[in-house]
Amino acid sequence: MRKLRVGIIGLGGVGRVHLAAYRASERVDVVAVADASPGALDGELAGPFARYASVAELLASRVIDIACVATPPATHEAIVAQCADAGVHILCEKPLTLTPQSAAAMIARCESAGVRLHYGASYRFLPALVEARRLIASGALGRIRLMRESVVDGGGPGRQNALPPGHYPLGGPGGTGMGLIDHGVHLVDLFSWLTDSAVTEAHGRGNVSGETLAPEFLSMRLANGAIGLLAYDDGTFSSLLPGEGVFSAGASWGADGYAPGGAWDANPGSIHIHGERGALRVFHYANLLYHRDDSGLRQVPIAAAPPPAHFRAQIEQFAAEILHDLRPSCPPQDGLAALEVVLAAYAA
Repeated sequence: MRKLRVGIIGLGGVGRVHLAAYRASERVDVVAVADASPGALDGELAGPFARYASVAELLASRVIDIACVATPPATHEAIVAQCADAGVHILCEKPLTLTPQSAAAMIARCESAGVRLHYGASYRFLPALVEARRLIASGALGRIRLMRESVVDGGGPGRQNALPPGHYPLGGPGGTGMGLIDHGVHLVDLFSWLTDSAVTEAHGRGNVSGETLAPEFLSMRLANGAIGLLAYDDGTFSSLLPGEGVFSAGASWGADGYAPGGAWDANPGSIHIHGERGALRVFHYANLLYHRDDSGLRQVPIAAAPPPAHFRAQIEQFAAEILHDLRPSCPPQDGLAALEVVLAAYAA
């Protein structure tokens, strides 16, 4: 089986998680990494791959088939253009970029160059959510009425850390890593994917880069009639009781940053899905799924490896699509659609 060669661009927190996940793959090889930040290529970063201090140097080496772009969103358009012009396929982290015009330009550039652009909708590869989608498609929940997620935690406003202008330029959408633009964009895409239904209406409030942080929300209506609700505030305190946590089987992201799996999570990320015939509680990082209907409550078995293995599953799916000319599982148009919904909430 031919293995495609991957280069990771950007070795911040999520880039290093991608790196660790990819290195466990039998279908792709990480052969290169690139980061312009001083010291990013040093320290504990060990492995049999080449290191480059710029995207241009990486692409000039002609050693990769796929570039994983894990840099701040403000840099995505320029880096994707460089990769496309070099004939390299691209997996681009979320959000795809910062404006619909920029996203459209990225899509057009890749189409013109004849390379694939895979949107980093990694939640679609979380095993508990894959099973949730299967149950929804089977009709187990009936017509979906409501989906919701909230991330409400932290230690008060003084402990909030907004992402810097290098990620989200001043005056535009911004906020923290668990806010609407940096995290909620995952859920906008996810709600459409779970129900195979587009978002038709959105309202909300999002934080602006450089301005005082405040609670954020987004309400959306989907074409199938379902309502989606998102609420975020990592500048307050959790109201969950001690017994409402779970032992997490997978790595997770939250108000306190990244946490490896295998420990007690007092405030676990979860998604609620309510239908006419049943409901699901999806602990997407903890790799747990619960189904309630007329017959009661049951835990749904999840056999696949927990996160961060979903990043490996995503890159392997992308590699298969390239090698076998398969239909894209995460087309960039979906990234554009999710961005437009979030920006509509800002505008509203």
